[in-house]
Amino acid sequence: MRHILVFAKTPHAKTPYDRWLAGSGIVPVVVTASEYAEGYSHLQHVHAFDGYDTNQLVEKTALRLAREFAVEAVFARAEADVVRAARLRELLGLPGQHTASALAFRDKVVMKDHLAGGPVDVPAYRLLESAYTALDFVAEHGYPVVIKPVSESGSLGAAVIRDEAELDAYLASPWQGTSEIEVFVPGQMYHVDGLVAGGEVVFVHPFRYLNDCLSFRSNDWVANLPLTRQDPLYDRLVKAARAVLAELPTPPQTAFHAEFWITPDDRLVFCEIASRTGGGMISAMVRHAFGIDLDKEWLYAECGLPSTVDTSRYRPAGALCIPPRNGVLEQLPTAAEQPGCVREEMFTGAVGQEFHGGVKSGLFLAGYVVDGDSEEDVAANLERVAGWFSDNSRWRPAHSSGGIA
Repeated sequence: MRHILVFAKTPHAKTPYDRWLAGSGIVPVVVTASEYAEGYSHLQHVHAFDGYDTNQLVEKTALRLAREFAVEAVFARAEADVVRAARLRELLGLPGQHTASALAFRDKVVMKDHLAGGPVDVPAYRLLESAYTALDFVAEHGYPVVIKPVSESGSLGAAVIRDEAELDAYLASPWQGTSEIEVFVPGQMYHVDGLVAGGEVVFVHPFRYLNDCLSFRSNDWVANLPLTRQDPLYDRLVKAARAVLAELPTPPQTAFHAEFWITPDDRLVFCEIASRTGGGMISAMVRHAFGIDLDKEWLYAECGLPSTVDTSRYRPAGALCIPPRNGVLEQLPTAAEQPGCVREEMFTGAVGQEFHGGVKSGLFLAGYVVDGDSEEDVAANLERVAGWFSDNSRWRPAHSSGGIA
């Protein structure tokens, strides 16, 4: 019997590793967060941890299990696991992404150091070592600027600084740890998602955001919609993503999620890239639109199993993520009431639970995959489902808060 170690920071319903590997002769040994443990409890080898992201017993246990089961590979799809999985592979001499590659896809400064001066435009940036760095950068480049942690995902901790008063407020707040500062890039944001297997890009497609990835800040929804091949930006974005992958130490097997701006003066500017599948409902949307499960295909590539990717299939579909409001959730819409364009739904909270608004762009209260006859039809349906959800959910103020946002 062959074994693979899986860092599983996702619910079993989203990543049923045992079902994906059924019949392959490969058994998953799972390390997961306590909140997902029940979903994997039917498996023979499951180890769950509180405080999963920062609990270093995760690493200790993973090393012990990898040695005990002589695992052939290590799989990790969550941002929090990218570096810890890479270090484990390197320690054990296992194939896959090692530490230098993981840091290039995880640390935004290391990432841009690889790309600066290359074929894709990168905004001016600097490692933010202290307040002096921020002041020096602003003196050189002016406002607005963006300050964000070097290793977070989903726009978590990102701050747009438009003037000196906002910079003063940022500097007066508690130190956020290692961050970068870069010039603010205006424009529409797009993302390109895909899969590398055997060192080749076997799937790649660009998408546009409806609203944007900072919409969660105002507790507003964000959606993702594929571009048609006829869209004039399609080839530009695909070419840019391939160029970025070529400049970085890209592992031979990985999913990727890249983000770019198209500025008002039509420049294509790099934002960031991750060596993982996109957050929110992106993977589910890709599955419905293209018939490709990126997480499953990535797992197969890591395990040396045959690919089932077929790039010929396409039907219009989009993804919608709705963040929670501030308050206690009293009512969720029921599936029986939902519009006929909904193909998949996911809830991450329950009635009676208290929320404090949006936290990051990839986290949501309700997620939907929506289809339609065309991309324009899907865009309209995404707006319709967002309105329907708002009209059919109910909130009340929490006792500890003054009201609902």
